[in-house]
Amino acid sequence: MGNNINKETKEIAGFEGMNIFLYFRKKREYLEKILVELKKRSYEQDNCLKTEKRNNFIQYVVYKKGNPQNLKYITKSNLSIAKSIAQRDYEKQVVKSIEEEIKCIERFFKTMPKITYEQIYDKLVDGRKALVTPIVMTDEEYAKEWQEQTFVAKKLESGLVGYETQRGEIVRSKSEVIIADALYFAKIPYHYEKPLKVGNKVVHPDFTVLNVKNRKEYYWEHLGLLDDEDYLNKFLVKLDSYEKSGIRSGEKLILTKETKKHPLNTANVKEMIKYYLK
Repeated sequence: MGNNINKETKEIAGFEGMNIFLYFRKKREYLEKILVELKKRSYEQDNCLKTEKRNNFIQYVVYKKGNPQNLKYITKSNLSIAKSIAQRDYEKQVVKSIEEEIKCIERFFKTMPKITYEQIYDKLVDGRKALVTPIVMTDEEYAKEWQEQTFVAKKLESGLVGYETQRGEIVRSKSEVIIADALYFAKIPYHYEKPLKVGNKVVHPDFTVLNVKNRKEYYWEHLGLLDDEDYLNKFLVKLDSYEKSGIRSGEKLILTKETKKHPLNTANVKEMIKYYLK
């Protein structure tokens, strides 16, 4: 179950800027998934566990419910018995807490106003919008301002012609065209080779992209020459710089890759966009 739950944790991470109703809806779905998984489990219910500290060692003792005088000391060979009881008791507490959280979320949906202050500007007629400065920047305005950032991109090497994207910029490879165009058609704001300071050096991620809903920035690197040992070694140095700056694969760093025998999978690019940026 651990892996199933861990896959979901990303869904509720980084919701700053997200509509509060959507946040709690996602949170409730996440909690309900955990609850379903936990309730599928079955444990021996009659045994109870207590711990005793003896000479800096922890001794585990098992006894039957309602009969605390009949003690059975746990040895290393049957430690799994103590682990099972401890896990059962822990999960009971988790289930109780999750059920309380879900009740609180349900109360929230019943008591909160249908329109939050962030949404009021969007509900105004166009004539009034023209007269009002919104308290909270709308997603569209935020994305527009982010996209209009100016920077000095990395120059193409001498003699490299490059490839044109749907947006009209020149990139270094056909695979980068695939990624850029997929972002463009999905309406994902992006910058190509925008400089980024990591540690004491400046790197140029292939793409800097924005998840508009949670206003979170990601960096997208495409490993297009995995067959080339020198290329791979240089990228590993770059990856090390990212990780030392807290930019980790699967969190803020998106990676796609290919070899001569295994070209970039367009469907995989679309899945990455859906997973991280929608």
